[in-house]
Amino acid sequence: MKINENCRLFLNNVYSYDISSCHYNILKSLNYDISNIEKEDKLKRNIQIGMLMRDNPKLTSVIRSTTDSLIDEYILRNKIFKDDILIRQYDGFMTTKPLKITTDQYLPISLQNIFSVFIISIDRTKFIATDGNKISIKGVPYRYEEMDKIYKKILFINFANKQSVFVSLQNIKDEILNSYNPRLYCIPNKGNKFNVFLKQYGQFEISDTIVNILDTNDIDKRRYFDFYIQTFFDSITVEFL
Repeated sequence: MKINENCRLFLNNVYSYDISSCHYNILKSLNYDISNIEKEDKLKRNIQIGMLMRDNPKLTSVIRSTTDSLIDEYILRNKIFKDDILIRQYDGFMTTKPLKITTDQYLPISLQNIFSVFIISIDRTKFIATDGNKISIKGVPYRYEEMDKIYKKILFINFANKQSVFVSLQNIKDEILNSYNPRLYCIPNKGNKFNVFLKQYGQFEISDTIVNILDTNDIDKRRYFDFYIQTFFDSITVEFL
């Protein structure tokens, strides 16, 4: 994922657009026989179209070039400049400006979300965002539910108050470095196993039955903060200092 190098690291009102059922609708517009493709079941539809593309390189080239050209056309028509685009995706993009033109004679582009808070990591390789209700996390490896809860706390900080921002950051950091909840540090692995980083042994695999008797004082909590959180804290600090 490539994030615009010129945009701010903390943003409000980021608009996410994409072409709904992109490949299916392109095939339909090309009068390709789609009678055997499942329209309603997204997973099954994507698998079927993926197999078509795998077996037909020419069709693949047409679909991809059409998609790319269509996104270019919407960007051009709406006078969206390079610095307005945060992330250019295969069948859509994220921008700091709302589109005025979203339909034409070909395929419409749909507004998927408006992120009220959008935080880019200091190295611009990942982001966390919220629309005020749900959260979106992209580019973060080895994600798990307990750490996602921490990201949610970050996103719902009162960013309108500078003092509140830094008090909240410190509280979140203290929670990670001092929590007695062992599951906050257990990264899910295969077979109902978890990876945990211990001070003396480094990465260690444990079973679910061991999690509840794990002494959190033995956990290298700083490692979790540095890996999952520090990069977003750095961005917020840069923007609010």
